[in-house]
Formats: sequence, structure tokens, C-alpha cells
Amino acid sequence: MIDSNKIGNQLRALRKAKDFTTQDLADKVNVSQSYISRFENGHSIPDIDLLEKMLTALGTDLSSFFSAELEDMPKDLIQLIDTVKTLSPKARVKLNEFLQLMKE
Repeated sequence: MIDSNKIGNQLRALRKAKDFTTQDLADKVNVSQSYISRFENGHSIPDIDLLEKMLTALGTDLSSFFSAELEDMPKDLIQLIDTVKTLSPKARVKLNEFLQLMKE
């Protein structure tokens, strides 16, 4: 069974990590701000098409959304993951090398 609270909490975490207000997200997907709030508060679950539009506006996709525990992830980590996704494969390798050095 789908947990509307979990979906809502993950949507909220992702939206906040992007520094979007509920109105910002609503404007991007052409729905009302109260509609977004209903999802985030667990009162409703968006249909798959709207969820996909919302996730695209937030820079992610369905598979990433459902595979991650975004609600428990710190905002800076979500932002870092989003940034890494935009890098070229070569840049990701260099970044990983740099991060490995920082761990030492």
C-alpha cells in the first residue's frame, strides 16, 4: 500500500532542498498552491502524471524518488546529489577522487 505521508514528506524535503516554496512548485506544474500542500500533508496522493511533472520540476525522476529516503536526508546532501547528476562522467570521476582525498 502507498503511504501518502511518506510521499508527502519526501516531496516536501525535495522541494525545500531546491529552496522552492509550495507556490513555486505549483507554478511550475500549473496547479494551485493548496493542491501541492494537500500532497505534502498526506491528505492526497498525486496521480502518476502529476507526480512525474512535480519531480521533473524538482530535478529528479520517479525511480530516484522512490529509491531514496529523501525525508531523512539532509538538505545539503540532496543538493549535492542533484549537482553531481549534472556533471559529465569525467567530472564525476574527478570529484570522487577529490572526495576520497578529503576523507583521508
